[in-house]
Amino acid sequence: MANTSSASRTAAYLFLFCFFGALIAYGGYKLYNKYGPSKVVVGEIPFGLKAGSSILNGDAPNFKADVERLPVQAQAEFRRAGELSRSGATKAAYEIYDALVLLYPNVDAAVWGEVNTLFHMDSVTESMRDRADLLIGRLMSRYPSTGISFYLDSRKSLLAGNLTVALELAKMASNRSPSIYEIRLWYAELLLKNGNMSEAASECRAAISLSSGDSQRAFELLAKIYHDEGVLDSASLVIDYALTQFPLSSDLLLLRGYLAEYNGKFDEAEKTYQRIIAFRPDYEKARRAMATIGEKTAPGKNGSYAGSSRDRAQVACDILAPLVERYPENLPLREALGIAYTKAHMFDMARREFNYILKNDPEYPDIKSRISELEQVRKVAIEEYNNGLTANLNRAIDSLRESMAPEQKHDFSTKLGHYLVRYGASSQEFFRKYSPANFKQVKRFVWQESFFENPYHHTYTVVFDSQNRFKEVHVVVYDSASSSNHLGVAPEIFSRLLKQNSRISGISNNTGETDCGNGVVLDAAVWETRDNFEILARIVGKPAEVRMVRLDRKTLPPSGMKLCDYLPLLMEF
Repeated sequence: MANTSSASRTAAYLFLFCFFGALIAYGGYKLYNKYGPSKVVVGEIPFGLKAGSSILNGDAPNFKADVERLPVQAQAEFRRAGELSRSGATKAAYEIYDALVLLYPNVDAAVWGEVNTLFHMDSVTESMRDRADLLIGRLMSRYPSTGISFYLDSRKSLLAGNLTVALELAKMASNRSPSIYEIRLWYAELLLKNGNMSEAASECRAAISLSSGDSQRAFELLAKIYHDEGVLDSASLVIDYALTQFPLSSDLLLLRGYLAEYNGKFDEAEKTYQRIIAFRPDYEKARRAMATIGEKTAPGKNGSYAGSSRDRAQVACDILAPLVERYPENLPLREALGIAYTKAHMFDMARREFNYILKNDPEYPDIKSRISELEQVRKVAIEEYNNGLTANLNRAIDSLRESMAPEQKHDFSTKLGHYLVRYGASSQEFFRKYSPANFKQVKRFVWQESFFENPYHHTYTVVFDSQNRFKEVHVVVYDSASSSNHLGVAPEIFSRLLKQNSRISGISNNTGETDCGNGVVLDAAVWETRDNFEILARIVGKPAEVRMVRLDRKTLPPSGMKLCDYLPLLMEF
């Protein structure tokens, strides 16, 4: 009986201990929440932090409370200025903040807003710089040794060219005032400059949550981080969502154009760049992107470069083709080669591999669907790109000729004389595809067109044979902005056109500089297939001029020609 009573007392004590322990813990939790460090709990924002995450306020001042004490009309103006600033309309936001600072000089929220707007303006006058210095000094005297003062010092350090100090100060600012989204966003920018992609993305996501998803710059920066890191699928998701919120964001549209180029959609990329220039004519990045369509390479992981999908497919073809030749009866190997050929837009060769499999094993899994998909991919490539490989060029022209009027201007795929007409086609066929109004006849069977795309002047000469059949194209491109002798280095125009033609015709064979006598030194690149021959060349000492000839491979001697033997052909027009 005594043992039972003792056990009951022990159980009761244990229960009371647990009960009061839990009660004390709950009370402590409530007291901590009420009197402990203040914090912000974020909501569900796309690409932000996880919903319910809490962020300490640190030493961040309560700007919101200052604004709430103002008249209703002034509060509305504050909200409007903040929305304009976050959406990139910095000039309009600056004007409102400047007026608010004059009306309410003791409200630090207005000073903070004006200073940050000035930081993000594209062009700042001397009076604006003086104004910024005055306001920065006011904030630093009001909030010494806080996240705000470290943030402003970080800005100054970067302007002085010291990234290391600026980054350390921004880190201190973020630690002291983690709930101020402008500070988190600035820290993310510096981390990106320093190559710390993962940390930069985390800071960006925090800025998105703290700004309630209203900061255009936060989404632009996150998309750029993913792009530069080579995580292109994530970049595409951010861009697609952010453009629904900020449809006129130049940076987001520019990245969308880059992604289109990486996927070979040059026409789509060109339209995107044109859209940017239409509403922002002075945006230099868009103009550079327009001038270098087809020359960009997709960034890969860790800052490496992965090449385009077609480049990678070509590498796969080069690896698989010898294996298939060695093991011709291995059908899975042939299927893999056929898929690689399809991705490289080498449709005839892909069909050959798939048909071989179908002939030898009609029950091979999915082989009929692969052949059907191949035709669909071919049609899409013709409609969207118009720059397929030589193997399917004739079919592309035949399918498009009847449905399209003569073209009045060149897109990326027809630059450098890449007329989408097969060798041997009649002049009537040629001019059904390309408007005769663009050409002038310089002599019998020879037509010439010229156009200017700053800074390059293009002249394309189309030659027909004595039976009026398409024979060859001569190209001369002149750089009107060139003023250098480029001693020892290939001039920019040659490097750019070489890269551009490689995007259309594939990898070239570079010859290096060759002395052809009489003081003529030739530097060239050659593209050669069963049906097509192209040579792009420059004469050393003429840095502003590049010449090119495209012709039917069958017209050349079977034994080939030496590099200098092409000089008369290059200089003919």
